[in-house]
Amino acid sequence: MELLVVITIIGILIALLLPAVQAAREAARLVQCQNNIKQVGLAVLNYESANGIFPPAASWNRAAGVNLQMVNQNKIGPSWVVLVLPFLEQQSVYDIFDLNRFINDDTATPDGRNNRVARGTSIQIMLCPSDSNNRTPFNGSASSYTSASRDGWARGNYAANAALGMMADRNWCVNYNGLVHCCGAPDAPGWKSNSLRGVMGGNVALRIAEIQDGTSYTILLGEIISGLHPADPRGAWAMGNAAISLWGHGTFMGDCTGPNSRGLNGCDNVASCMYLGQVVGREVMADLAMDCYPWVGSPYSVATNQQSVKSLHPGGANVCLGDGSVRFINDFIDTAGFINATAPVFSVWDRLNLSNDGQVIPAGTY
Repeated sequence: MELLVVITIIGILIALLLPAVQAAREAARLVQCQNNIKQVGLAVLNYESANGIFPPAASWNRAAGVNLQMVNQNKIGPSWVVLVLPFLEQQSVYDIFDLNRFINDDTATPDGRNNRVARGTSIQIMLCPSDSNNRTPFNGSASSYTSASRDGWARGNYAANAALGMMADRNWCVNYNGLVHCCGAPDAPGWKSNSLRGVMGGNVALRIAEIQDGTSYTILLGEIISGLHPADPRGAWAMGNAAISLWGHGTFMGDCTGPNSRGLNGCDNVASCMYLGQVVGREVMADLAMDCYPWVGSPYSVATNQQSVKSLHPGGANVCLGDGSVRFINDFIDTAGFINATAPVFSVWDRLNLSNDGQVIPAGTY
C-alpha cells in the first residue's frame, strides 16, 4: 500500500513539474530563435552597408522567360539569403553556388560549383529551434505540382519583408477606394507606391535611407514555419519566391491579416496546396496557421507566391526591425479587416510591414 502511495505521489509531482519544464525549454528556444533572427538581420544590414541597397527578396531573369506571376518552378532564381551568405560567415557555401544557372539546376561545373549541394546545406543560424520540421528538406519530386523545382532544398525560418500583396504579374492590379494595388510587382504601382511596399521585393529593394517611416518602425525580417511535408516548399532558404520571403495580403487586399493568421482557407499560396491537404490534412495545417489556398483550376495552383509571419512559439512570432532590434509580436496586435476593408486605413501590423506609409504607430501597440 505504501508503495502505491509513493508511486501516486511521484506521478502527481511529475504531472505538476512537466509543464514547467516544457515552458522553461520553450523559453530557452525562444531566446535562441531571437538571437538567430537578430544575427541574420545584422547580416542583411551589413549587406546593405556594403552594397548601398538591400538584397532583393527574390531574383529572376525576365530575359529567360520567367513570369513573376508564376515564378516558374523550373526557373528559380536566388533568394536574399543566398546573397547575404558571405555576411553570415558562409562564404564557402556561397562559393559553391553557380549564379549563372537557375538555383534548381543540378548541373555541376568543372570548378566544383553545384547548386544542389549549395541549396541543400543546412545553415544553423537560419533555423528556429522550436520548429522540428526545419530538418526535413523540400523535395519537389514529392508532388507533381512541384516536381520541376527538383530536390534537396534545406530549410530556414526567417523571411524577408517584401510587400502586403502577393507576388503577381505586373498587370494583376485591383483598385480599392482609389488606391491601385498590383500585388507586389516591382514595375507596377503595387511596389512603387510608397504606401504599399515593404523593404525587399522581387528584383528590387530599398536603400536604408528610403525607409522613411524609420528603421525602428519597419519590419526587415519575419519568422515563418518551415514546410510540414517534403512537398511543402515553405522555408526553402535558397528559393527565390515566397518560400523564404513575406508576401502577405494586408488591409484592403487580404487574407493574411496578422501574425499566425489563419484567414479563409489559409493565407499562404503554395504550389502543392491541394496535395498537402490530402497528405497532411487541412485540419492539422489550420491548427498551425499553415493552411493554404487551393486555387482549384487557377494558374496560381502551381505558384508559391504568398506567405505571412507565423511561428511555433505560443502567442506570437519574432520579427527583426530595420534597426537590427528584435521584437516578439503578439498574435493579438491590431490587424486589418478582411479583404475589401476600407483603404488606406492601415492597422498597426500593416504599418510595421510598410516602409513609407507615413502613418504613426502609437507607443505600446507592438
